[in-house]
Amino acid sequence: MKEVLQEHVGMYVPKLPKQKTTVSTKELLAKNLVRLRAERMMSQEDLSYLAGLSRTVVSHIERKQRNVTLETLEALAAALSVPVRDLLDESN
Repeated sequence: MKEVLQEHVGMYVPKLPKQKTTVSTKELLAKNLVRLRAERMMSQEDLSYLAGLSRTVVSHIERKQRNVTLETLEALAAALSVPVRDLLDESN
């Protein structure tokens, strides 16, 4: 495959192809969030309180209706006592 180069601030930077996944990141996050919360017998309200978020934010994330910041991912992971990578794990 021929590499496409893009000029950026006087130097050439290769343009990488988008990573192809079978499941969107939003879907992975939603699925794992619901699973991890259920394993801990936590309500959305419990999780939102521990993460410092509103319940509606947790609900929107679980329904794939919200983009999240890194800070939100970190808060959710801390509230669930898991590393951030577990929220985006494809193996579960």
